[in-house]
Amino acid sequence: MLAAALTLVSRLPLWALYGLSPLIGFVLYRFVPSRRAILLTNLHQAFPDQGANIVNNLTPVIYRNYADVAVEMVKSLTIPATDLQRRVKITGAETIEHYLQNGQPVLVTVAHQCNIEWLLLALCLRFDYPLEAIYRPLSNRSLEAVMSTIYTRFGGTLIPDRNVVAEVMQRRSKPRLVSIAPDQAPNWQDETYWTTFLNQETGFFLAPEILAKFVRYPVVFVGMSRVGRGYYHADIQPLAEPPYQKDDHSVVERYVRAVESQIAAQPADWFWFHNRWKRKRPLYS
Repeated sequence: MLAAALTLVSRLPLWALYGLSPLIGFVLYRFVPSRRAILLTNLHQAFPDQGANIVNNLTPVIYRNYADVAVEMVKSLTIPATDLQRRVKITGAETIEHYLQNGQPVLVTVAHQCNIEWLLLALCLRFDYPLEAIYRPLSNRSLEAVMSTIYTRFGGTLIPDRNVVAEVMQRRSKPRLVSIAPDQAPNWQDETYWTTFLNQETGFFLAPEILAKFVRYPVVFVGMSRVGRGYYHADIQPLAEPPYQKDDHSVVERYVRAVESQIAAQPADWFWFHNRWKRKRPLYS
């Protein structure tokens, strides 16, 4: 029911959907105070030396951008491939093509910056190889069905995080892109790498590094930036390639710095509503 309703709405032109953005932003700000509190806390902690000014300036832009991405996500259900390719320009594709053409799969790291749905769909369209996206399944089955429809529209495949090893190993040597967005908070049971990120001690998933070393995949980072309303630029840059050092965490550290750099460039486009720092570093680690 939800998927059918959203699909119907998604057939509206994007300019009409953007007309809903102010209402979405207002509702989120006015009626979801818990997320507003998380947003403000995250901003104050990430930019401690810049005081209230940056928070006051960024907050309305963050809500506006997030509302725009929300309607863009709905549009993802029916947006034509040609329109998406026009709206998301990709540079640095030769970095990935070099590996794929030599029969080498690639681990693609991304972050929750700008519109991650459009980014992965654009990557599906850009390369003549499969894209498999590692993700954490949603508890809401209706939303899960919608997300699955979006991510698989142009040939992509979703891999639940609990099935990563089995799924990846089945196609270990098949040239393809395996994507992961590990910039959100790891759970207590996840292997975690601790480092300084946005001026505070932060835990990151070690999964991308463990996976890259296990299957010996090269790793790239795809940064996304907003160039206008409904238009984005995605830049592919190399992060690491085998051989890897066993006890070295340079893969995840390079990823962290790449994410931090793109946030510094466009801070209003990161997903600040996530309770990113709810988990503190254990005293014994």
